[in-house]
Amino acid sequence: MRRIFFISFFVFSSIALFALDVDYRIGGRAGWIMPDGKVDKVVGQPDKWFGPIYGGDFSATFYPSWYSLRQWNGAGVGVGLTYWYMGHDMLGHAFAPYAYLDIPLVKLRHFHLGLRPGIGAAFMTKTYRNTVPEDHLFVDVIDANQCIGSVTNLYFPEMVCFDFPIARGWTVGLSGGWYHVSNGSTRQPNSGYNVFAAELALSYRPALDNSCMCDNSVHSEWPRSRSLLGNKRWHIAAAVSAGGRQVYYRDQQSFIVGTAHVAAYWLAHPIFRLGLGVDAFYDGAYCLRDTYFQKTNLAAADSTGADCWRVGVSLQPEFVVGNFTAGLHIGAYVFDPVRELEPYKEAIEHKNGRLDKPIFYSYDLLKAGSAGYPDGWLYTELVLRYHLPYHIFVQAMMKSHLTKVEFVSLGLGFYY
Repeated sequence: MRRIFFISFFVFSSIALFALDVDYRIGGRAGWIMPDGKVDKVVGQPDKWFGPIYGGDFSATFYPSWYSLRQWNGAGVGVGLTYWYMGHDMLGHAFAPYAYLDIPLVKLRHFHLGLRPGIGAAFMTKTYRNTVPEDHLFVDVIDANQCIGSVTNLYFPEMVCFDFPIARGWTVGLSGGWYHVSNGSTRQPNSGYNVFAAELALSYRPALDNSCMCDNSVHSEWPRSRSLLGNKRWHIAAAVSAGGRQVYYRDQQSFIVGTAHVAAYWLAHPIFRLGLGVDAFYDGAYCLRDTYFQKTNLAAADSTGADCWRVGVSLQPEFVVGNFTAGLHIGAYVFDPVRELEPYKEAIEHKNGRLDKPIFYSYDLLKAGSAGYPDGWLYTELVLRYHLPYHIFVQAMMKSHLTKVEFVSLGLGFYY
């Protein structure tokens, strides 16, 4: 773990030192973990926010003269390195290198308002596998970290920043936001952490014009797009992707998952497009099979494999940064045999082993996808795409039910 930290810090520092225009930022963070998983069992505080957790962050924002960043009001791109103490010895520590966009929304002489969405990796010092008591591995125990099953996890820091320039390139900042740690269900257990935290930071930008405590790189005119997407008002896109996931940590079985998407997008602005699409999901964990513990997966009853398929319709807002797009899709299932199998205990007591649920029904949104709770009819997708020549793009997707990640997949697509 120390080796990973020092390698990340060395790479990060090397990039920053050779930059000509860079904003260095150092800060301290404190927050609380949302009670939506097994954190409450580990720390012994059922259904309560757990904290405080605290840590530090060091980041560097670069300001290259890219057309795609000028379209974002002179935004910057950056890299950061975060440390978290998760507030309990059983939860341990986290080291998280990440990349982000620094997007200015308001820039006045003594006040800046902006967004900092990011993505990275979180390396955890405490997981189920190094906290479970000796000889108890893969046994249902309560005195272990049941939240995280792997050292390497995805990390999503999403912040709103309030900065106050003071003098000669120095800025005091207050920010807050949501931080998510999860391995995307590639390894169980994986309830993950959802942290809400605030930060107090100090930043210094040597290249800032000292005669004006505002950034003159902000552009008032929108340049014509130079991305492969161009300035077309409408686009269509189709993609397929595949991945794998585990369901029950004692079974130690991984299952193939896959997705297929087709959507039409309206370019409302050079930095934003809105789409409407159809999504099809395949989850091999719902095949009819016997497993040792009979928990992987739930009561799939159709020998044809029909229970593995779901189809939904989604609204797809996406932000555009040059050839790169990022969006949070929000959808509802229109075909979902899984809803009739969950909760499992109720389904097996019902006639034919299935419940009779409509497309829309009430359920606990924050616990959707947790063990013993139904996934529900609402799903979300975090979709990242990079567009290449010949109308091809590569895609990474994380499918979830709000705070519960179902799986992560990688794929290819076509756009026009």
